[in-house]
Amino acid sequence: MRIYRGTLELLDYVFYATVERGKVYETGAFVHNYALAYAFGLARAPYAHRRQVPHYAMELAPLNEVGVYLTPAEPMGHGYRLVQWNTIQEGYGLGGKARSIGYPDWGFARVLRPGSRFRFYVLVASSDMETDAPAFADVLAGREARVRLGKFPGKARVVLEPARSVKEYEGAFVAQPLLNWRDFQAEPLVCDVLAGSLPTRLLRNAHFPGGRFYRVRFSEDDDAETVTLPVGMRFLARPPG
Repeated sequence: MRIYRGTLELLDYVFYATVERGKVYETGAFVHNYALAYAFGLARAPYAHRRQVPHYAMELAPLNEVGVYLTPAEPMGHGYRLVQWNTIQEGYGLGGKARSIGYPDWGFARVLRPGSRFRFYVLVASSDMETDAPAFADVLAGREARVRLGKFPGKARVVLEPARSVKEYEGAFVAQPLLNWRDFQAEPLVCDVLAGSLPTRLLRNAHFPGGRFYRVRFSEDDDAETVTLPVGMRFLARPPG
């Protein structure tokens, strides 16, 4: 198993509606791992949908087959800006739409600022894995890549750092990084749940009473550079509920 530590730095303002409070739409201080998979081009969706229904199981399943997994990205340092929009609603659509009466659509968006930085982890099962996603191929090769995130795709810079050592153990453990509840089978005994983290629950500081886990070192002489991750994480491994 090859494991990398990823750093994502925003180069533009990034917006996605995590929480809606009246006319204020707030962006959460995280990047969901499903969003990362689409940003890298590892998962792909059709250009247009007649119905806004996600197909995560179908579009993320190929990553499980080739043994690639990404954790959600948690903030290392971030900031916000509140912006207002004031637009006329669209007067066209695929299925037809009533004529606009001209009232503007307005509101406020709390967006992530450029310079905000996030950390995530990439697990790759095969050393000879091939990918047709150029951005992902670049970061695996040690090069910097650019991806786009959010509702109005903002640019971000991504680099990966390979782990110095990866060892597998079995027993009770604590996984501090941000994880996706639906992507592992084991039940944590206690954890911190991140509010408003749709489409699935994200959690950190997960205490597991037992199971297999990786101890991943990014420095041989600094315990602060060591992380613990559950073995067997896969996209949508757990049924909803």
